[in-house]
Parts: sequence; C-alpha cells; structure tokens
Amino acid sequence: MRAKKKESVAASKLPRYWLAGLALVALALLAFSNSFSAGLALDNQVLVTGDPRIREATSQNIGQIFAHTFWWPNGEAGIYRPLTTFSYLFNYAVLGNGSQPAGYHWINFLLHAANVLLVFALMLRLLGGFRVPLFIAALWAVHPVLTESVTNIVGRADLFAGMAVLGGFLMYLKSAEAAGGRRMAWLVGLAGATAVGVFSKESAVVLPGVIILYELTCHSPGRLLTRAVPWGCLATILPIAAMLWQRTRVLAASPPAEFPFVDNPIAGGDFWIGRLTAIKILARYFWLTIWPLKLSADYSYSEIPLVRGSVADWIAWIAVAVVLCLVALAWRRNRFVFFFACFGFLNLLPTANLLFPIGTIMAERLLYLPLVGWLACIVIAIHSVRRAHILLTAIVVVFAIRTWVRNLDWKDDLAMAAATVQASPQSFKGHRLLAVALFQTQPDYSNIDRVLEESNKSLAILRTLPDHLDVPSPWNEAAAYHVAKGDSLRGASNEPYEEAVRTAKRAIAIEGARDRPVAAESYRLLATAHLRLHQAEQARAAAMQARAIEPLNVDVYGQIADSYLAQSRGEDAAITLAEGMFATGDGSLRNDLLKLYQSGIDTAGCAVVAGPRGPALNPGCDIVRRDLCAGAAQARRMDLRRQLPCPN
Repeated sequence: MRAKKKESVAASKLPRYWLAGLALVALALLAFSNSFSAGLALDNQVLVTGDPRIREATSQNIGQIFAHTFWWPNGEAGIYRPLTTFSYLFNYAVLGNGSQPAGYHWINFLLHAANVLLVFALMLRLLGGFRVPLFIAALWAVHPVLTESVTNIVGRADLFAGMAVLGGFLMYLKSAEAAGGRRMAWLVGLAGATAVGVFSKESAVVLPGVIILYELTCHSPGRLLTRAVPWGCLATILPIAAMLWQRTRVLAASPPAEFPFVDNPIAGGDFWIGRLTAIKILARYFWLTIWPLKLSADYSYSEIPLVRGSVADWIAWIAVAVVLCLVALAWRRNRFVFFFACFGFLNLLPTANLLFPIGTIMAERLLYLPLVGWLACIVIAIHSVRRAHILLTAIVVVFAIRTWVRNLDWKDDLAMAAATVQASPQSFKGHRLLAVALFQTQPDYSNIDRVLEESNKSLAILRTLPDHLDVPSPWNEAAAYHVAKGDSLRGASNEPYEEAVRTAKRAIAIEGARDRPVAAESYRLLATAHLRLHQAEQARAAAMQARAIEPLNVDVYGQIADSYLAQSRGEDAAITLAEGMFATGDGSLRNDLLKLYQSGIDTAGCAVVAGPRGPALNPGCDIVRRDLCAGAAQARRMDLRRQLPCPN
C-alpha cells in the first residue's frame, strides 16, 4: 500500500516537473535568444569553415576525422575530439548549414537545453524537494560564463562532455537501484554516454571519479564493494580506455603539439610557481561564479602573470584557502554541499593546470560543468535565508540579462576583440585580435592609425619577453601594417617602411631563437619593406630566403623579379618569372612575364604573339627561348628544357 501511495504522489507531481522543465528551457531560450544571429568569431572560422573534413558526408572524410586530431590540418594542439568534429560535419554537410552560423548555434542551444533538464533531474534525485533543484538549474541555465560554451560554436565540445557526465551519472544512479536486465540496460547506457563524452572532449574522463566521489560522500565506504559501484566504474573505464588507446595512436602519428609560453605562461614556468599560479586562477574562477561582470575570450600573456608573492597573489591564495575550509566544514554539516563543491573541483581538475599544463592559462568555457556543483552550493546556502526565493529570482534575472548582453560580443571578430580588450587590457592577444579585425574591415587603410595603435599595444606587452618565449605572428602582422601605413602616405615618408624592416627582422630573430625553421612570411614581409625603400639588393636577398623555404609560393618570384627590375636587370627578372611559372604552375606568373616582355626588354619585338586565347609567349624568339630555358633549369624541370629545346 505504501509503495502504491508513493507512486501515486510522484505521478501527481509529474505535471509540475514537466512544466518546470519547459519553463527552464524557455528561460534559457530567452537568455540566449540573440545568440542565433552571432557569427563565426575567433576559432570558429578555423574549426568550422577551415576544416576540409566536414564539407561532405563521405566515408573518406569520416575516416579522416577519426584518424586525425581536432585542429588538423590547421594546427596541432594535442587534443582528440572526433565526435565534436563529426557534429560539425552534420551541421555543414547533412543539414546544409555550410558557413551559415545559425544552424550551428541552434544545435549548441539544444544541447545546452538538454543539459539544463539533466541538471534539474539530477538535483531532484539527489536533493528532493522542488524549489532548490529548480533554482540550481535556472541559475546554471543562464549563467553568463556559459556563453563561451553555448554561444561560441567551438564550445560544443564542453556541451557534449557535460551531457555525458550529467547523463552518465544519472544512469549510474538508476543502475544502482535496478536489478537484472534493467541494470544491464542502464550500464550499457552509461558506457555509451561515457564514449560520447570522452570522444567529444577528454575532460569527460572524470565520470568514474564522480561516481566514486558520490559513493564516498553520500554513502558508507563499504558500498564501494557492492555490485553497483564496480559495474558502474567498469562501464565507464572501458570506453575511456578505448579513447586513450585511439588517442595515443593518433597523436603518435601527428606533429608534436605546441604550447606557446604566451598562451599559457604556466607551461614555461617553474613547477611550483606554475602550481601556485594555477591556485591563484582558481580564485578568479570562484569570482566569476558569483560576479560574472567582466568576461573575456582570452587571458593570454600578460593578463595573468606568474605569481611573485604580491598582495594580489596572497589575496587569491587566502580566498582559495577560505573556500577549502568551508568545503571541509560542509563534510560534517551537509554532505551534499561537500559533494557538489568537490564535483566542481573534480570537473575542473583536468584543465586547471594543477596536474599538468594545458594549452591555455584560463578559459571561461572550462567552467561549464564545474558551475553545476558550485552554483548548487550557493543556492543551498542562500535557501536557508528568509525569502530566499526573491533573492534567487533576482539573481536569475540579472544573470539572464548579462548573458543576453554578452551574446552580442560574439557577433564577429571585431565585436569580440573590442570586448576582450576591455575585459583583459593586459592580454597581448586581445590587442592583436582587435588590430587584425580593424585591418580587415577597412581594406582602403583608412583606419591604419587605429590598427597600428592596437598592434603597438600588443607588441609593447611582448617586448619584455626574450626571443625564445615570444611568438613571431604579431611582429609579422605589425610589419604588414607599417607597410600599409607607408603605402597610404604615398611615399611621403619612409619611416613606416623602416619600422616594417625592424619588426620583420624581430620576427625572424624570434623564430630562429625557437630552434625551428623561419617561416617564409617573415622574409616576404622583409622583402616588401626593402622594395618600398628602394633597397633592391636587400629585397632580393630576403625574397630568395623566402623562396628557399617555400619554393611553391607565387609571391616570392614576383618579389625577386621586382628587385631585379629595380636594378634594371630585366632579363634576370624574366628568368625568375619563368622559373616560378614552371615551379608552381601558376598562370599569373605567365601573365606577368608577358607584361614584362611588352614593357620593353624584348628589343626584337618577337616575344609576344597573338594566340587563340590572347597574347602568348613565342618560344621561337631568342630571348623567350633563352629565358625559358634558364627558368626551367633553375626550377629543375629538365623535361621542359628538352621540349623547348634548350642547349646542353
């Protein structure tokens, strides 16, 4: 009779739970309603529009997704997330979203909405009641920090991992109460959820830790030896082992991952300095949990400096110590508060730079799951206060408004870079991103002074670093901006070109200090600046260095030819263009060669003849045959020399 009465009471409450779930989804939809018009900002352009594997739903592309790392072929970060990439293929090729971002944003929101319902269901199961679980789910649903996982398309990995941990934990709880075939079904579901999570983002490996933490915290230690816990852990460990095996194979066949000091200074610092810095960052994560006013897409050097025992460092350490003491006190007073606090720590641990350095010193998307636990602690604490529902409702409204406003920053690179500079003024990358975005929006160079202002702020932050810790890209970009500045002055001043030479040389020095080949881009920029300064010999030397590094780059042949022309060496320029034409197969160099002959170096007037498709080279003309033969020799195309024919 009691069982039937209990079931009857639960059934009577079911409509209220469904209405609450719908209200939570509606609340999240309101907060993220303007996210669907956001663009492909920052890394989204590389991982969505720049990934050739997602453009067609073919077996070959699917194989490439599982055989390569997340950033392939655009870089290497040592991460393996094939299911996240596969979801982009689903958007791009199956749904036909292509480079239109709205469809990607809808998928992200639907995943987040599902996670909100999972949080609500989990809190109902663990805490009982109604109001506390509802407010926990509501606060988490609209927390502004979550925009970097929901509005940011690349944050989808966190959404999948969150779904795996939340859904997998619920399945474990179900399996612990079931028996026979039902238990096995829940365990199979748990294994499947774990597989989806770890193949979407590696941080989902915490799921077995969550299970053990729950059993140790909320039950007696002896329960670990019961049938439910070992079977639950086994269901999670098997897919984790499969992921680690496949990940090891893929990473072994990939170039080594690079973790630049400027992206995460912890990776280049002393062990204990790095760990103390990571603890300081924990304090910043705690602060963002309760006061998410200033949000940033980047915390690169030197927004978060390595600890040096400053007053700010000590304040952060003391804050973390106080939080840990409160968590320890919760062990005796409220085991669920202890569990939720540790749940947050556990889910942050793989990316907290405490165990090992990762590719970023700090990122708001890393708080997607930890916030579930920490917000649960906050709601439970506030709920003991009189009229707590009014205060919690006000917090939900404020958070939702802040989320709506934050979504506007994800409109495009320019909006996001401007917001990042405001929130993280000491981040070199924020100023660099703003300079790049400004430069791309005004191709006529009308805002070049504003571009250089932001670029110089970025370089001022980097200038204190030794070359081996610096990165060349901001210096190369600055060289390009100075060239653009000089061009906008139409020769009125050589100072911008001279500054371009200095910054390009700094980029070359940085690359040389990092024991890696210098990129051709640095030499191409140096050649361009020397050409503008009418320094033909220096320009040719730089362009030839670029050609040696990138012999298939079309631009370097044009630069070498221009440097020869500046020295009145027209036929040497023609030979260089012919070499480039044979080496690269690019038709634009052939057109440049035609124009060069027509400019007057062909004194016999026989180099260019009329062809069926317009002007054509005449191999019967002495100068053409001579230049083509020399160009083919320099390009090492002996087959073409035999066809011309050329003298031995």
